[in-house]
Amino acid sequence: LHSDDEIIDKIMEISPVVTAIDAPLTFNGVERRCDRELRRYGALPVTLRGMEILAIRGSELARKLMRLNMNVIEVFSTATAKILGLYASSEREMQKNLIDAGISGDVDKRFLTRDELDAIFAAITAYLYINKSTTSVGDDKGRIIIPRV
Repeated sequence: LHSDDEIIDKIMEISPVVTAIDAPLTFNGVERRCDRELRRYGALPVTLRGMEILAIRGSELARKLMRLNMNVIEVFSTATAKILGLYASSEREMQKNLIDAGISGDVDKRFLTRDELDAIFAAITAYLYINKSTTSVGDDKGRIIIPRV
């Protein structure tokens, strides 16, 4: 899935309780408190050009989903992987860690891309959120959901 429309169509088909987006969902041109608080997990300032582009797309996707009455949360997949002890510098090792943790599906059938691994960690965060095992980092200008430790 690549385009916003493809992503939205798939989300509507699945109809999840919550949709976790691994991208900034708010952007006002300044660094957010939540990004500063998660810097220890590798969060980049939303003011960097690449992050700005991601934030614009993430916020637009979130707005479209919320217009469709979908519950949307912002997550940071790298923080989730690190907090859960599943992070590794290589994609193959991180995939092995997921398999060892009992995650199944494509993860144990083929090599996954970094984006696909990030999507799995976003889904794990959403699962933990539904089960009230997360915490919120940030303030009214931006909140990121991460696993509770």
